[in-house]
Amino acid sequence: MGLLDALDRGLLDLIFPRDCAVTQLPLDQGPLRHLSIEGVAALPRITDPRCLTCGHPFDGWLEGDRSCPHCAELHPAFDRAICAFRALGPVRHILHRIKYARSPYLADDLVAAAATDETFRRHLAGSILVPVPLHTEKAWTRGYNQSERIATALARHIPGCTVASLLEKHTATESQTRLDRTKRLRNVAKAFRLKRGQAIDPSRRYVIIDDVLTTGATLHACAAVLRAAGATSVNAAALAHG
Repeated sequence: MGLLDALDRGLLDLIFPRDCAVTQLPLDQGPLRHLSIEGVAALPRITDPRCLTCGHPFDGWLEGDRSCPHCAELHPAFDRAICAFRALGPVRHILHRIKYARSPYLADDLVAAAATDETFRRHLAGSILVPVPLHTEKAWTRGYNQSERIATALARHIPGCTVASLLEKHTATESQTRLDRTKRLRNVAKAFRLKRGQAIDPSRRYVIIDDVLTTGATLHACAAVLRAAGATSVNAAALAHG
């Protein structure tokens, strides 16, 4: 821990005590810097049974039609995606702050909470984590890539993981937020490519990392690039689904 971090944890906390990003109450003595124990407990987690392709929880309709409406038309280039949380309530609020309120540090605590999920950990363990890239203009405007921050934090928590920024987004695209499934797929279909000078090891397992999986279009487009470059094992993961 550097001097600034020590000050942040010590003197500055005495003068300006932090509030939990979920409960908005002063932080307890838990292990995280921006989420209290109660705040972590309030995060809506995804548990089994879940879709074996996109990771969405099946909820009450498992006994009937087991096809997943969230990825039925996707036919993804990745084998399986796993998400730790539902993008609802406090998780959606935190993700919004990470992306649009210049609060990338919140990703560290959300990753730490996600890494306590054994299914999520097993899905990532021993893999090469490939963050979804931002277009140069957006990266410059935002000042950081939240997917890179998430991937780097995951590599600190999960054994055997390394981070490799293998992809670049060479085409600026419309925001996916207000697009339907079909338009999302078309929007990012050819937006990504392998960075010059990068190579794929067919013997390794790659996991593409993003903050949120909604339709899976972005993760699919990235996975397709890795497949075309020679990857034989490609999965995906996001902190939240929704």
